[in-house]
Amino acid sequence: MNTVQESSQSIIERSRLQLRRWWDDLDEDGRGWVKEQLGSLIDIMYIKPREDLIEALVAFWDPVHNVFYFSDFELNSTLEEISGYIDFGQELRKQQLIFPRAPSVHKFFDLLNISKQMNKAYVSKGCCSFCFLYYRFGHSAGFETHEKGLNNRQDKSIWQIHHRFTFIVAFLGVMIFLNAEGTIDVRMARIAQVLIDKKDHTLVPLVLADIYWALTLCKSGAQFFEGCQVLHQMWMIEHLCCHPKFMRYASDRNNFIKKYEERVEDYKPPEGFEAWVSYLRKLRANQIEWTIGWLPETKVIYMTASKGYFMMMGVRSIQPYAPQSVLR
Repeated sequence: MNTVQESSQSIIERSRLQLRRWWDDLDEDGRGWVKEQLGSLIDIMYIKPREDLIEALVAFWDPVHNVFYFSDFELNSTLEEISGYIDFGQELRKQQLIFPRAPSVHKFFDLLNISKQMNKAYVSKGCCSFCFLYYRFGHSAGFETHEKGLNNRQDKSIWQIHHRFTFIVAFLGVMIFLNAEGTIDVRMARIAQVLIDKKDHTLVPLVLADIYWALTLCKSGAQFFEGCQVLHQMWMIEHLCCHPKFMRYASDRNNFIKKYEERVEDYKPPEGFEAWVSYLRKLRANQIEWTIGWLPETKVIYMTASKGYFMMMGVRSIQPYAPQSVLR
């Protein structure tokens, strides 16, 4: 599997670079507001994607049971582990689900404060280009250049509000729920709105379900991993890197993405697809850091009352989730 085609790779890398520039262009209040909505998640922008690891992991994925099979053990990411990274509240079981319904094009424009007179052709198959958002909201010149296409009433303070809101929309589309075309799904605007307006809602099941879906898609021959690649590679390397002491990340407000590089600094990963496959084939259960031990037992979702699994709704699929199959 080639992780991406060259054209898509270029688009995505450019979008990531421009997203970081957009972040730098936000003022202090704007960055503080975005962090309030996204928490630790914002820091995945600064972690280098490991496409060789993601490609190698696909070889060990069982799409029927949604689990990785290695030599003598099974492994898969859990809701609690992803929640620990994302940091959307400590009591995951008390969080509400987000239903990623697609808004109409007019509603999408309305959420972004774009004039409804804007040509609807800018949105195709439920997506718009990253550049469409970046040119209008990614830097201060967007206020003057595209003033006629935005509902700002020549008031820059109104534009500033959507400058930061649209950053969240773009961030979700570029870093969390990316696609092979490098475009932004209009559902990102709806998800961003829910995160801002309803503090008791969580991204976690959406993120994990899309990781499962992306792995299965790649297993069937897809050329692009359409899930949150950075979180997935972090999760795997955390399991491979044995920590010197017992760790917990659900009991405080630490940023466990920002501290990730520090935690794994002594781990020397294989380089390249072939090296990763060779390494993973030899991997044994006693070489794994069973990170479920970081979490208090009272906060672990073992199973439902009637079945050993439940269904998780993602942005692009619904996935079965059976956490007890990989617990130690």
